[in-house]
Amino acid sequence: MKSLALLGLVSLLSVAIACSSSGAGSVARPATIDAFVKRYVAAHNAKDVAATRALWHPKSAACITPESAAFYDRDVRVSIRHAIPLDYTFTAKPVGPKDNLPFQGYGVFPIRPTQQVQISYNYGVESSGIIMFWLVQEGTGWAEDSPCVTPETLQQFKASLPEIMANEEKTKSQVDSLQDPLRSELVALLKQGKPSAAADRYAAATGHDRNMAMFVIEEMQYRLESVSAAK
Repeated sequence: MKSLALLGLVSLLSVAIACSSSGAGSVARPATIDAFVKRYVAAHNAKDVAATRALWHPKSAACITPESAAFYDRDVRVSIRHAIPLDYTFTAKPVGPKDNLPFQGYGVFPIRPTQQVQISYNYGVESSGIIMFWLVQEGTGWAEDSPCVTPETLQQFKASLPEIMANEEKTKSQVDSLQDPLRSELVALLKQGKPSAAADRYAAATGHDRNMAMFVIEEMQYRLESVSAAK
């Protein structure tokens, strides 16, 4: 489905983009990559959009215009839905002057990045994740070099947004309509760190395809995390 593919694109760009249309303000740049990662994780887990965007290089922040703000505002909601576990690990590697850059055809880096950072983590026994972003030095510290979405990608996003939103509402409705014992079974699997098994169980019980099952389980996981964080 076109909307699912574009939602995947938004999620893909989320490994490098986290922002909103609000102002960034000034901030002291982290002096080391280790310090940058710690600040990045803290802002991400606090769902602090301003703190996350304050890590951006000004040329990346300048990519947000009235025309593109809706894309970036939506992107931040996707990128910070799930907290990064505190036992994460990260690696950093230089980006050479001749290395191929990611997002070709989807986004363009306003400055050529010099470092690629990857944060890796695990959720439970069968779920893992990575977040990747790119850095450049600014003054005596490091800034995030986030790619700017291309006009073509932005046009595709706008065209597909109604269908994306309709699928999201459908997913929420499916979660709201879940009844025991299936709901309790799925919650138990999620608490055991088994989202893939939960998706299989949901698909088998309801007849929905696995794409829908994964969206339903992701929404359930998000709700469980939100309840836990509020306690």
